[in-house]
Formats: sequence, structure tokens, C-alpha cells
Amino acid sequence: MHPRRLIAWSLLIALLSILSYAARISGRFGSLPSDTFFRYSTAIEAVATDAIFLLIVLAMAWGLPLRETFALRLPASWRRAAIIGGATLAGAYLLSFAEVAFLRDVAREQSVPPFWDSARAGAWIANLFAIAVFVPIFEEALCRGLGYTLLEPFGVRAAVALTAVAFTFAHGVIVDIPVILATGIGLGYMRASTGSLYPCIVLHAVFNGFGLIAAAAFASG
Repeated sequence: MHPRRLIAWSLLIALLSILSYAARISGRFGSLPSDTFFRYSTAIEAVATDAIFLLIVLAMAWGLPLRETFALRLPASWRRAAIIGGATLAGAYLLSFAEVAFLRDVAREQSVPPFWDSARAGAWIANLFAIAVFVPIFEEALCRGLGYTLLEPFGVRAAVALTAVAFTFAHGVIVDIPVILATGIGLGYMRASTGSLYPCIVLHAVFNGFGLIAAAAFASG
């Protein structure tokens, strides 16, 4: 047990949640320009912000064995990871489609505006890297890495559930709570079943990257 580290981790989750919900309530997220992901500044801000928080997470883990704390080892089974990942994605997308069907007049919080500008493809690639590579590394290190390790003494189920809840609150979602919570549970179960953070990062990357790629593909079609 590491009570002080767990308190520090909880406070970081609380800070991220406050910042995310404050931005949501202020309308910052809802008023994003359609070409947001065609701006280098968007990618730079995302990477810089998450890099700072990643350093904070690493500082919290100082003195602990990093390989064990962040599960930096090959998964027990890539096949099992693929099955869990496929089921998680299917569940998340079904919930997402259900939201669209039943809440037609409510704006989605985790969707990306369908937009494509071939003249600014470089900036789009930079944002794809930020969203599908760097953000998953930070968020998985935070939740399924350090968070899971600190909560595991309370039981695997508690670690999976609590990191999923933390993951959801840190995103500042309201309408999309079912989608993000289900994704967080799937990621936590993957961490528990495979004993590795790597499949979690891959699943998270696919989930984030698919949204941006699908939005561009839909816009170009």
C-alpha cells in the first residue's frame, strides 16, 4: 500500500476533472472550430500539456520499480488482448450509436467534426500523432499504469472499476459518460488480464485515431 501516492494520484485526477469540466461548462469544448485538428497549435498544446502531466505521474512513481508499476512488459497473450480490445471497441461504438439515436438534439462530447483540408494535411498528421499516440501513452500511464498499481491492493475489480471512473471524470464528459466508462472498464480488464500496459495503449490509440480518421474519410466522401 502507498497511501500518500494514492492521495497524490487522486488529487491529480481531481485536478484534471475540474479543468475538463470547467472547460466543458464554459463552452470551450463545444465551440471548437471545425478546422481545430488542422492546426499545429492544437497538436502542440495537447502534447505539451500531457507531457507536463506525464512528468508529474512519473514523479509520483519515483522510487517505485517503473517496469512493475507501469506494467512495461509483454502481455501474457496478444490473442487475449485482441479479443478484449475488439469487444471493448464494439461495446463503445454500440453505446455511441445508441446515443446518436436517442439523443439526436444533444451535442456529442467526444466526437470530431467531419472536416478535411488536403492543404493542411501536415497539421492533421501532427494532431493524429498527438491524439492517437501521445495522449494514450499519458492517459494509460496515469490510469492503467500508476493508478491501477496503487488501487490493486483493494482487489482487481476495484482497480478496474475505480480507474475507469477516474478515466471518465478526467475527460469531463456528461452525455458521453457511458461510452468513456465502458472504454475505461475494457481497458482496465485488459490490463488485469494481460498484465501489460502495451495492449491498453494500442487499444486507446485505435479508439482515438479511428475517430479522427473516420471524420476525415466521411468529410472527403
